[in-house]
Amino acid sequence: MAHPPVKSTPKLLLLLLLLLTPELQPTASATGCCQKHQEAEFLDAYETIIGDSYSKASQTDPTSLLSSCAAQGTLSESSQTTHTITADKSSSSLTSVCGADCVLTVPAGTTLTINSNLNVAAMEVGGSVIWEQTANSEQFLCAGYIGVTGSFTMNLQSSSKTAYVYIKNNGLKHFLLGSRALGAYQNDESQPPAVLEINGNEMRRTWSLLSTPLMTGSSAMTLMHDPAEMGWRTGDRILISPTQRSGSQGEAEAFTITSIAGNTIQLDNPTQQDFEATFKARNGLVATKSAEVINLSRNLVITGDEFENVACDDSLSDDFGEGVSSEGCMCTSIRSTCTVGLHTIASKNSILKLQNTRLERCGQRGIAGKYCAHMHRLSESPNSVIHNNAFEHSMQRGVVIHGTHRSTVSHNVFSDVRGAAMYIEDGNEMLNNLEYNVAICPWKLGDSEKYGCTIPGTSNGEADTSLNQAGVWALSPTNNMLGNRFSNSFNGMLYETNAFGGNGRQFSENKACTVFQPMGRIEGNTFHSHGRFGTYLLSSTWPKQHDLAALLANDGQKITDPNSCTGWTGEGDDRGWPSTLKNNVDYYNTFVGQYDAGDVMYENHFSESNNCLIYWKTSKDFADGCSSHLKGGYYSNGALNLPDQGAFIIESTTFENNVVFEANHHCNIGITGMLCAPTYVFDRVTFVKPDFRFYWADDLTSDNMAEAAVFVMAPDWTSSGDTDSSTNPFPSPHISLASSKFSDFLIGYDDDDTCVTSASLGVGTKFTQGILCSKPLRVMKIWTFDQDETTAARLEVELWRDGLKVFTAMTKLYAIGGATGRKQGYRFPMVLDDEASEYRIKLEGGGDIPADWVIEFSDPVFGNRWNIETLKFQAQGRSCENNRISSQHDRKWVFSSSSEFMSDSARGRGACTIHSDSSVIDCSNVDAIELLSCEAECNSGAGCSGHSYCECGSGGNCKCEAGWSGADCDVDVCSEINCGPHGHCSARYLGGDLLPTQSQCVCDENWLGDVCDKNPCENVNAEQCGSGVCVNFNEEEWACECFDGWSGEDCEETCVGFCQGEFPHGCNKYGGTYVYCNGGGGCMYQEEGGERSNWCLMVGGGEGGGLGGGDDGGSSSSAPTPEGVEDVCDCQRECNGEIAKEFLWCSSSGGCSYEDVYGVKGEEWCLFKGAAPTGAPTPAPLRQTILQQMLY
Repeated sequence: MAHPPVKSTPKLLLLLLLLLTPELQPTASATGCCQKHQEAEFLDAYETIIGDSYSKASQTDPTSLLSSCAAQGTLSESSQTTHTITADKSSSSLTSVCGADCVLTVPAGTTLTINSNLNVAAMEVGGSVIWEQTANSEQFLCAGYIGVTGSFTMNLQSSSKTAYVYIKNNGLKHFLLGSRALGAYQNDESQPPAVLEINGNEMRRTWSLLSTPLMTGSSAMTLMHDPAEMGWRTGDRILISPTQRSGSQGEAEAFTITSIAGNTIQLDNPTQQDFEATFKARNGLVATKSAEVINLSRNLVITGDEFENVACDDSLSDDFGEGVSSEGCMCTSIRSTCTVGLHTIASKNSILKLQNTRLERCGQRGIAGKYCAHMHRLSESPNSVIHNNAFEHSMQRGVVIHGTHRSTVSHNVFSDVRGAAMYIEDGNEMLNNLEYNVAICPWKLGDSEKYGCTIPGTSNGEADTSLNQAGVWALSPTNNMLGNRFSNSFNGMLYETNAFGGNGRQFSENKACTVFQPMGRIEGNTFHSHGRFGTYLLSSTWPKQHDLAALLANDGQKITDPNSCTGWTGEGDDRGWPSTLKNNVDYYNTFVGQYDAGDVMYENHFSESNNCLIYWKTSKDFADGCSSHLKGGYYSNGALNLPDQGAFIIESTTFENNVVFEANHHCNIGITGMLCAPTYVFDRVTFVKPDFRFYWADDLTSDNMAEAAVFVMAPDWTSSGDTDSSTNPFPSPHISLASSKFSDFLIGYDDDDTCVTSASLGVGTKFTQGILCSKPLRVMKIWTFDQDETTAARLEVELWRDGLKVFTAMTKLYAIGGATGRKQGYRFPMVLDDEASEYRIKLEGGGDIPADWVIEFSDPVFGNRWNIETLKFQAQGRSCENNRISSQHDRKWVFSSSSEFMSDSARGRGACTIHSDSSVIDCSNVDAIELLSCEAECNSGAGCSGHSYCECGSGGNCKCEAGWSGADCDVDVCSEINCGPHGHCSARYLGGDLLPTQSQCVCDENWLGDVCDKNPCENVNAEQCGSGVCVNFNEEEWACECFDGWSGEDCEETCVGFCQGEFPHGCNKYGGTYVYCNGGGGCMYQEEGGERSNWCLMVGGGEGGGLGGGDDGGSSSSAPTPEGVEDVCDCQRECNGEIAKEFLWCSSSGGCSYEDVYGVKGEEWCLFKGAAPTGAPTPAPLRQTILQQMLY
């Protein structure tokens, strides 16, 4: 059976992708937009953008709304009149006294009841406005702005009635809220809060997922939930998310419901593309890889006149140094116009309750504070709720949370929102709940006119433009994200804690330490089809201990504790706050992860078919001394780009389908990394197939610093003697892997071949010619101060055994950030063999190790979690107690984050000093990392029990965990769904109280049926598939799926032994079916579609290189050429000539294999002329073209 292609991105291309340096960003052109400065390109495409967007206001028919309110032009000041009611009134009584030229005031102590259409110039509400019924099937309220200091209440619970709040573009401007505003504010803090409460007819669910795939040309779709039960109706506008594997390159499709029958919706038009509906359970995790379907219709619509591009005003000044003004459109070097629609806002001392409403034509590009829905500096506001709304056609973000805490944004749907759909602004925002929202960018990023959902000219180019536009953007990480789904944006979730200096912005500038703030609850979210990242913590996330109650009481800003924004206590201990991201799903993104992050665990993470399954540059040991970095996850079809620094533990995690492990990702590129010497620890992991690969990152220097990382099996696995290849990626009896760069330190360690080259075992390609050892490896690091990499003496490392020197190895000093950078020192791997051997170090020529240098050996987590590790060790000029070194030695002040490390206080710390070893932590007594909760707040009562947790800042409220309900949180949403022992409930993270009636159960691999009780492979003996696994075609039929290099009905045939080296022996790897093999000619695999793959070369066929220029391939002109195929393949010129070698995989014999910019599509591998049949294309990937494509 054919195998899916591995996404093996060429190293330099991957590095360029990840650097994203300014010079590599796409420049202004006809085919590229929109960065912050690209207003001209945006305006050139404006008519297309507007023309392809949808608004209810342009489609609706009460003709009286459009004729009375729409596009009536500017109202001159001389034409304005005013009217103030002096007693309670109804709108029907005002139509003759206050019309379209009249500013209506409802003063405190009076009430206006809306019982008819009302069209006024503007409305000031100090009293109450109540709109709870409509006399007609459709009713409207029109005004240039509505300003509320009292209360404005709409509650229209009738699905047969439609109401419009229409905000006109009549030139009127509120003194505080600005133009085209619907907002609440209360400047007098002695008065009750202003209330803006708008609630349409309750919709039980605003979104669902496809239950079955939707194919091109279909006119009906089947959903997981019953549409009628959700409250969906004939005539509703729905939109389905793209599910393309190439991120941000899909387009959503919109339909009108023509009829509903059961779970099936009939559509007004056939689909133009395929939409995926895949449900997958692996390692106990559930992934609903299914297109989102959102309902964009509501019976209450906030709309208004079409957007207007207004000229900038050069008299306006900058509010906060960010190039925008809340007063209007400010002229800057990158902005000459602003794109203005309506906006809604609840400002200080007010409450916003916005529910079951459609908002459109909203946002004001380039004007500060003007968004579709804006909670502005409400401080602690648990009563503010944005729920069940539909946001479509925005020109500046969707929902913005600014200086507000404990609000709720839930079950909303977003489409065609330019910029971030949800945005958390200043960095002091805390404990807001973003739950079960769906944000879809309906346009592909590569569209030459719409440019995805990017927008230029806002206050934040990272959140809104092609630099890093995101579904959700946050400066503060101390907010909760539960069950949200994001699709087709450039990024899914972008937490950019280091933005604006990492110290807060605007009203919280220098009052928040966002880099060190605790992580909120991030659980059960799904990110897919994004052009850059799905989950994205960006640059610096190092959560530290905080008093959350005190922080909340101080409006989320810094408290007086001098350590609140530092990584260490006053004694030099790590203040890390171990945190977890739990049960999140990422697929079809380019990247997943972050740059620098410590004390952050990915727990039960499902990551599949992302180019980078996890992307991480720098991390650290957990402050609790015990926890794992990846735990309980599933990673398939992509690369794990693993970080520098400390012991990186991967626990109870499953790997499947062409997984690549990259050590020291991005280390020593720019200033990234520390000493590029981490230890990656596999603890009770599972490798489903042996199609994985290990390699070390390339820092592009002549002496690659990134090769000092080691991969090891956990000590308890090592001591168990388990040799199961499904749990140990290394060939038995080997348990550790190091780079071949350290051959002098490892080869010849003893006479028992403890360490050997991987090539000598026939697995050189799999392990990048690394060294495999049958004993544990650990890393030693010697941190230095004030040295120069170009002149520093080398370190001399000696191994002694039984009084005799076994070898002497040398290593140079390495530095990151320049030859004299702070990140400097020596590092090398050591064999952990307690009694047999002794390591001795000194500077070349016999020099002492200076007293202030810091010696680090192993990591304390080994002693805490397993057993204390010691070695015989001497450092010349230093005193090591009993000539031994321990994993538990002193580490105060050494490392807390990528910005706090090796301070002057660290000098003279570490091993072989006067400082005592750290205390051993008994990990059996350390609680597992939990999502953020504040149990102390609930301890005064009975506390929280069962499936609940104490909600931080609530004063003692116990909140149910996802999927649980009831007064005691003891009602399981899945209790009514029986999935049997081999199935999993799909409803846990779908939110709401309505259960799915289709695709209720997600089956474990090979189990099928509605309740996962069918498995044709159940009785198939493992030996029946030889070098492969049994897979099901349906509930009755099965077949063998072969591992790489094997074929045949029972996976019993191979080219190994006939051809040189390892699979794929110089062939294109992407073929899977065995076709022909003989000892004199070669071996050939056939492509899935029947296309011919190239021949690999026979054993002894000559010199040459395999994939990537290794030494295990072959080259021979004697490979047979099938009849009728000419020998015309000549890649020699391409590999070494016009096309940059970095963007190809080349063999030293002249062959080359082309890949697309993401490394996804492997073209045929061809050999030198005369050797094999051809078919390899010859593209012309000019460097600039590649870089432009790369960034999209």
